[in-house]
Amino acid sequence: MGCRCGAVAQRRFAVAINRTSLRQSGRWDPVVGEYVANDRQFRDLLARGQDAESEKLNMDVKLATVDARDSEGLAELHGWKDRDADLEATRRLEHDRKVKS
Repeated sequence: MGCRCGAVAQRRFAVAINRTSLRQSGRWDPVVGEYVANDRQFRDLLARGQDAESEKLNMDVKLATVDARDSEGLAELHGWKDRDADLEATRRLEHDRKVKS
């Protein structure tokens, strides 16, 4: 889009997020399996779950926060460390099926 002077007009957007309001919002959290009213309650339930698992397994259980945007961290968390190799094998099989059809 251009201005009357012929220069290109740039649009700049800014979004402000108040993180304190996010911490106070209640939500159902599948990680702890309960409704949590705020971040503090979530962390308390998470710590209790960690202690219960440590006692059940007779070993130290460590939990770590993983950002949802961290695809490598999530892959490691869910055991998909070699996900690219698995996907490549699946793509080859699909390609071979299409060629034979």
